[in-house]
Amino acid sequence: MSDFAAVSDLAVGSKILETLSVLILLSAFLLMANKRINSYIKSFRLQSFLIALTAGIMGIRSLFNEGRWDILIVCVLIIALKVILIPARLSKTYANVRYKVEKDFIWNIPILILVCCGLVVFSYFTLAGVEGISGESSNLQLVNSVSVIWIGLFFMISRKKAIGQIIGFLVIENGLYITAMLVTHGMPFIVDLGIFIDLLTFVMIMGLITFRLNDQFDSIDTDQLKNLKG
Repeated sequence: MSDFAAVSDLAVGSKILETLSVLILLSAFLLMANKRINSYIKSFRLQSFLIALTAGIMGIRSLFNEGRWDILIVCVLIIALKVILIPARLSKTYANVRYKVEKDFIWNIPILILVCCGLVVFSYFTLAGVEGISGESSNLQLVNSVSVIWIGLFFMISRKKAIGQIIGFLVIENGLYITAMLVTHGMPFIVDLGIFIDLLTFVMIMGLITFRLNDQFDSIDTDQLKNLKG
């Protein structure tokens, strides 16, 4: 009976993780469909919260099965850094820039969404032949998380404003992080800590560059970056 309960708990946990991976992918689509820069920040915050929830569920399972508590600490760090601190920093930057809406896209929004759908299909066929991926559930989670990486990269290409490109980079990092978490079932804590410190440093530096762009050129278009050379 206890074995049956353990298998049932594992199946339920896998279904929840599978659902969260789908929601994380949908948040990337939501991000791509936005034009307002403030909505970028909200979409990133939502996606980060879903990743924190995923880490929390994996942390609880890891604590009961292996006695590991580090993934739960990672969950708290994700909430503190990606759900609260970084969005607050970006909102402060957003409040001090002139441009609030993206207007210059390489294609219009419906075409960008279609390309994102193509990236999901590409990820599916790329991962379908990879050995070592056990079960349809694991395969679906990996397809979703790798698709988030591609969509984050495509988001950076399709936006010209600095805040949009910062968010694109953060979404790529989110995709890489959730992929690594699903593959390894929790990375070493020191690696997680290093990633978070690098991420915070990146956001602070890019925030300063965005302020400088806005002060010098009354614009946050990254095409102006070359004019900042002394």
